[in-house]
Amino acid sequence: MDQNSQSPHECPVPFHGGLVPLHGGLPDQDPGRFYEGLRRHWGPIAPVELGPGVGAWLVMGYQEVLELVWNERAFSSDARRWNSITEGSLPENSPLLAVLGWRPALNRLDDQAHRRQRRAVTETLNGIDLRRLRSAVRQQAEALVDGWATDRTADLVSQYARPLVWSAFRMLVGLPRSEERRLGALLGSIAGGAHDAARAEAELTGMLHRLVAAKREVPGPDLTSWLLAHSAPLTEAEVAHGLAAVLLSGGESTIGWISGTMRLQLGDARLDSAVATGQLTVRDLTDRALWDGSPVPNIAGRWARNDLTFAGCRVRAGDLLIPCLAAANTDLRVHGAQNLGSRAHLAWGTGSHGCPAKDVARSIAETAVDVLLRRLGQLRPGVHAIAPPRQPSLWSGAPDELPVVFAPVRPVRPNAAAGAPATSTVMGVPAKRKDERAADSGSKPPQWSWWNSINGW
Repeated sequence: MDQNSQSPHECPVPFHGGLVPLHGGLPDQDPGRFYEGLRRHWGPIAPVELGPGVGAWLVMGYQEVLELVWNERAFSSDARRWNSITEGSLPENSPLLAVLGWRPALNRLDDQAHRRQRRAVTETLNGIDLRRLRSAVRQQAEALVDGWATDRTADLVSQYARPLVWSAFRMLVGLPRSEERRLGALLGSIAGGAHDAARAEAELTGMLHRLVAAKREVPGPDLTSWLLAHSAPLTEAEVAHGLAAVLLSGGESTIGWISGTMRLQLGDARLDSAVATGQLTVRDLTDRALWDGSPVPNIAGRWARNDLTFAGCRVRAGDLLIPCLAAANTDLRVHGAQNLGSRAHLAWGTGSHGCPAKDVARSIAETAVDVLLRRLGQLRPGVHAIAPPRQPSLWSGAPDELPVVFAPVRPVRPNAAAGAPATSTVMGVPAKRKDERAADSGSKPPQWSWWNSINGW
């Protein structure tokens, strides 16, 4: 029965049976087909179960997702409103809390508190020299390809996208190289909704708190130091949780974007030819991939501030609503009208809570794809490459693997170690905040303060 034909009182009420289970890997068999089936039956919004006994609304319509993320008067980002918590139906160790639980980070705050952190994070990210970032990413990408250039086969997820992205984000936040592998593992557990996601989130937070404390003492050319120096000002807890939000939203989505772009290119000979002849740019190809499959299928939800009717359904105060970007981007009301290269997709969210790291993600993804297309001749999909196996996850669109075969190529720098640190940084080192300078005005100015004038901050 089509929900659009029902009155609000005829819609099934969440949390009381009749929910569509989203746990156990059901939508991961064929996400596009699964979401389309839900939309045909329920319309743009469906009652779902995120975990045993944990109900929510899955918002799948393009216009409805826009309304959900833009209407901050009706919908809150503060998980403390969640009735699954207040009514005691959500276990304290639920893996859902790693993504949806409250924390003092910009993606889980409303109103002035959100705007204050959003400004600090956005202005800090804007301080990244994207040209130098692309150069550093290209250096790392070339080294990774060199590592298996003569093997004739590679997995573009585990041997390329993941190590490349985590190398870049580790550098951006200022973590030591020794933490890189652990950083990727922790974020993978959180985004993948693993059973130990809550433990992984706690360990990640501890890692970032230690980083923030270290950068407070000795600032460096990284996001952490700039957030600490911002005029907001931010507490160390806010900086740590803000970094976690950037890493989770920016890192995992970039991995999904790279692998999704390559999967699209491998599966369509026309795209392959168009790129090879210059009719289609790498930017066009990566934009098309965002329509084809969102790197982040669903984003952290919103909670109804009051009882209301939304998309024809009765929604209670405290109900969780999940914006399903993967479904919204295939909504026939908009998808049929999009042109190749259009950026009207919702892959990064939208509104004041849209992903603040999308320019960083674009720089990394486009560089990564460009290196692969330029370096690898006769690139062909390996087993499962077009429809690769995936672990059940509501929050990550990246496949587990993306095997390819190719003609062997000559390494560019055969003696260079994959993963060698970049030869240059992509940010300067911030000067101390005014309040900190006043506290030690009698001390000698720090030697690193000249970066402030060079970078115009």
